[in-house]
Amino acid sequence: MPQVLIVSNRLPVSVTKESGKLSFSASLGGVATGLASYLEDGNNLWLGWPGIANDILDDAERAEITAELAKRNCIPVFLSQQEVDDFYSGFSNSILWPTLHSMKVKAPAEAVRKQWWRTYQQVNKRFAEEITNNAANAGTVWVHDYHFMLLPELLKDYLPNNQIGYFLHTPFPPHKTFKKLLHGKQLLKGILGADVIGLQTKLDAAQFSEAVEHYGFGTVEDGILQLSHRMVQITDFPISIDYEKFASAHELPAVQQAVREFRKKYKGLKIITGVDRLDITKGFVERLEAYREFLRRNPRQRGKVVFALVGAPSRGDLAAYKQLSQKVSKLVEEINQTYGKRNWAPVDYNDKGLPFESVAGLFQIADVAFVTPLRDGMNLVAKEFIASKKRSGVLILSSTAGAAAELSDALLVDANKQESLVAALEKSLSMRKTDIVRRFKGMRKQISGHTIHDWSKEFMKALNQPLPMPTRLLGVNAHKKIVTAYQTAERRALFLDYDGVIGELVARPEMAKPTKARLGLLRRLSADPKNDVFIVSGRDLQTLDEWFGNDFSFGAEHGAFRRAKGKTKWEHRLGDATTWKRALKPLLAQYASQTPSAHVEEKSTALVWHYRESPPYSAQKNLVLLKKVLKPLLKDFGLKAYDGKKILEIKPKDMNKGTVIKDALKAKDYDFILTAGDDYTDEAMFNAVPDWAISVKVGSGITDARYRTPNPSTFVAFLEKLRD
Repeated sequence: MPQVLIVSNRLPVSVTKESGKLSFSASLGGVATGLASYLEDGNNLWLGWPGIANDILDDAERAEITAELAKRNCIPVFLSQQEVDDFYSGFSNSILWPTLHSMKVKAPAEAVRKQWWRTYQQVNKRFAEEITNNAANAGTVWVHDYHFMLLPELLKDYLPNNQIGYFLHTPFPPHKTFKKLLHGKQLLKGILGADVIGLQTKLDAAQFSEAVEHYGFGTVEDGILQLSHRMVQITDFPISIDYEKFASAHELPAVQQAVREFRKKYKGLKIITGVDRLDITKGFVERLEAYREFLRRNPRQRGKVVFALVGAPSRGDLAAYKQLSQKVSKLVEEINQTYGKRNWAPVDYNDKGLPFESVAGLFQIADVAFVTPLRDGMNLVAKEFIASKKRSGVLILSSTAGAAAELSDALLVDANKQESLVAALEKSLSMRKTDIVRRFKGMRKQISGHTIHDWSKEFMKALNQPLPMPTRLLGVNAHKKIVTAYQTAERRALFLDYDGVIGELVARPEMAKPTKARLGLLRRLSADPKNDVFIVSGRDLQTLDEWFGNDFSFGAEHGAFRRAKGKTKWEHRLGDATTWKRALKPLLAQYASQTPSAHVEEKSTALVWHYRESPPYSAQKNLVLLKKVLKPLLKDFGLKAYDGKKILEIKPKDMNKGTVIKDALKAKDYDFILTAGDDYTDEAMFNAVPDWAISVKVGSGITDARYRTPNPSTFVAFLEKLRD
């Protein structure tokens, strides 16, 4: 197996120096756990910063660190304190981190910002050079997180034969937020050096794709971006936890001891807990203010509940984090002074952090986990709480945390609205036991079935599965060859999709009526006695009748209806769809009503949920929910849901455009065949023609077509050359 080289800012081993002596300790965290299995293979390596500034090390100490880390298959990249300040604390955590979390960035002075950016570039280049020196040829390099957005492009230049993967652990913001980054386009270009780009959720992947398209890198279709010379896969890989580690923690003596201590400490109280790094994204202030309001509104709960809050120190050298620490401490003090009693403090705040065993013990006995980040890539604490408990409990979770997409049985809240948080606290302490158990079982089933080990395996599987090579551009040389073949042929067949091929894509289907010029071109082609022109469309037969008359042969609604040139009667190829449409249409309409600008189109044999004009966040959120609800219904009716260009189309499994071509080729021999399409539905046409046929994909996206042209205008110009 080729070597896997993992790259992250921090190694799974941290180095410290006290009294002139070096100390090595294991780093905590889900990523280190999930990727640990790769280090068991001596052929694989992990490259990163060892956590200690180069300035305080001499040559002998650097050699000692390198040798000790080598035993653990790790390679250190040494950074000076100035580089750590500018690259890590500066550009990465003062600019990128808040931007990616859709938070306000406090811009530094221009000279400082430029220095941070220069250092960010330099450190990314340094890592690229170190990786190049240590990576095996044709191996795999897996780059992690926002610290190294420029690195994949550098590696693709240095290591063209290697597979490059990139995973972003943070959320990816809407483009209106990301475009505020002065170097946003350059950062995206850097990430696109990877072969597989993984993000936490479908929404993150959609918003990343939106930014890619806005900056003109191409159109992302079905999670695939075609660059000039290669394909890039962009998709969601939601990270998880080491489920067994947390689920079996109750067996550890240290955890059992922690449980006894917490039970004694909080005897007789309902326990609400929150365990996080003290970070500006985690909603510490909002939680405390909501808890204070909860106590004000519910005087009977005073003396009966406790908020056991843990804020582990994080980035304490940054001004924003120092201010947060001070504000949280002050809020805790105010709440305890206002509502506390002699033997009861409403908030038990720990600002030092807790070891794993204590956290597991606290989760064991907590009644409620109050996990409400303002924005989070995933939030593993929510999953750790569910996995740790032997019995059930309530999870209050922000809808803006990536984990909310999986843990839909949590009490989902808007972390920016105090009323939402207070209502959830009240509900969490008054829910029926049966409801608590039902919700908890659903969440536990979800996280036990998808662990951190599954996550890493799925990503590596995608990275090791080669993407097809890009199709050739339908350029001048190809034009000449095809025109020559067309001129010498005696029996020609042209199978043409309409929308996005002859007609431009528009927001509303009814606005796509062909222009006089393009309709005239098609009629002149059809009038040639050597030509058989087929319009093979997803459109309904009434629309095709109105727009085209009977001057062509047709395949309507993806081949469900057929009609030969000159005929007026349509041939119906499939059975009645009334029953399943009656069952599914109200469901699609319900989700359309909840999604701004979405609508449902009904065809004779299909239903289409359109969201081209909808905001990406609403569209992706409701698309995920809709698919989940549809899944058992599709199975019952023998249907399939297809993702198209901002649509979800539901139709019978055996209905596709390829059947139109197969039937036509059985009826007549042709010595020239041209087929053109722009969508996933047209791949069936490309696969139905002989290998020697001319197949053209109009637009971007992965395809089996032989040629590609960028848009309908260029394809129509090509047809004009054939006609001439």
